[in-house]
Amino acid sequence: MKRLWVWCALLGLACAGPLFADDPKKPDGKTIQVPYRMTNFNHVMVRAKINGQGPFNFIVDTGAPALFVATAVADKIGVKADKKGWGSFDKFEIEGGVVLENFKGRIETPFQLEGMNGMGLAGAELHGMIGYNLLAKFRIEYDFTRTKMSWTELNFEPPPPEGIGNKGGGAGGLEIIGSIMKTLGGFLGTKPNPDLATRPFLGLELGEDNKGNVTVKSVLTSGPAGKGGAKSGDKLVEFKGRTVRTVKDVEGYLNRLVKAGDSITLTVEREGSKREIIVKLEEGL
Repeated sequence: MKRLWVWCALLGLACAGPLFADDPKKPDGKTIQVPYRMTNFNHVMVRAKINGQGPFNFIVDTGAPALFVATAVADKIGVKADKKGWGSFDKFEIEGGVVLENFKGRIETPFQLEGMNGMGLAGAELHGMIGYNLLAKFRIEYDFTRTKMSWTELNFEPPPPEGIGNKGGGAGGLEIIGSIMKTLGGFLGTKPNPDLATRPFLGLELGEDNKGNVTVKSVLTSGPAGKGGAKSGDKLVEFKGRTVRTVKDVEGYLNRLVKAGDSITLTVEREGSKREIIVKLEEGL
């Protein structure tokens, strides 16, 4: 009950939403499948690399006016904030293939982030928030029955956020909430910044044919399954000795049974005969 009360209070103090902009033009870029996971409190979390370093965990927050990168992360990757608190990143890569070059974001740790980390509310250490100045470049489709979101590039450049970036403006004293949450988490015996197991990666795109078979639609040649010998058109029959009937079976096995670095056996059917493929799972990014 204590956690729930504190969390409700935290939500009530969330960042104000961004300014509205004119409707963007019709989508004119490619669609990218971005893997995500839900935190313990059902925030959408994605992983990203900054200047080739990471991965780091980011909350997708439509209420945040900009990309926020925690101060400790910026220090780690060697990015310094300017006089107004902004940092410039040579490359910001979201797992799945979203890449932004020479992109700017706020170098600071919002009190919401510090509070969630302090109490271990997310089930993983959070390193920042992805907000309006990045999200507005894409049309994003959520389907919480799947493990990936669709991000379609838009021919739209969002205006720079207003009302942030002035030193001394602060959050009206709300930044103290993060420290309070961190201290309270210690009293409750909650482990701050809990360890996060990295997502295992196969390097396969799977689908289901009209007969209900799980088939390999495409293979990343340099990925784990590609190195093991998987081919487009293979029918996936077993995953580590367990029967595969649907794509969700495979997703569930990846989430529950294995971790990055494990070697597993995939049984596939090709040209009427079964064969086993040894795959060493890698990290998702």
